[in-house]
Amino acid sequence: MPKRTPTKNGVPGTRSGQGWCMPRPIRNFGVELLAQQLWCWGQDIECPDGNLLMRFGFERLRCPSDAEQSTCYRLDSKDIHVCMWGFGVFFGQRELGGLYLSRVGFIPRWAPIESLSLEIHEPLDLPFFLRPRGRSQWGRARELWKSLQQWIADYERWVSRGVGLAYRRGCVDSWMRPFVRADRMASAWQFLGGRRWEQSDQSLSQTLRRYTLASMAQ
Repeated sequence: MPKRTPTKNGVPGTRSGQGWCMPRPIRNFGVELLAQQLWCWGQDIECPDGNLLMRFGFERLRCPSDAEQSTCYRLDSKDIHVCMWGFGVFFGQRELGGLYLSRVGFIPRWAPIESLSLEIHEPLDLPFFLRPRGRSQWGRARELWKSLQQWIADYERWVSRGVGLAYRRGCVDSWMRPFVRADRMASAWQFLGGRRWEQSDQSLSQTLRRYTLASMAQ
């Protein structure tokens, strides 16, 4: 095993730069944020002003043989490839490979592929993803992880500019366990993607409180 060295807030580091290195409070925060984000994407499909995912540039791919299987929303833009389902999200980028993030656990998995087949409508259809191995794979996977979270932040800003913050607040309010403030969803994703907790002088609980709905009652 590579030797670990402590960093701020008890986040472990490794001399080889391998590992996702997320402390448990950050991972738990990510689980709740992703669940809320998936709900909001579902609401964007049903937006009264029209399907926001398709307006953003996504293509809708329904399973032709089984209406009960998950519809895939797919975006191919230059060197970025995104696929969304109710069960997770894929993000691929040329020369870096692709990450699959299930709605469970907030632990991305990597594969040396930048895009997926059009025929994926359930988790069993996915190719084999794994934990990266070696410095090169870990470098590509961590760059993708940062880019995915920045991409989600950019999407949230696009929604706020184009439809309005009141719309996103309504989406969050309709979620059965609203967690992150609608006006802080983009910055919450940037916080995670940039690993900004490593530079914070506050405790993790204080830092994360900036983004959550609980902070509004204080």
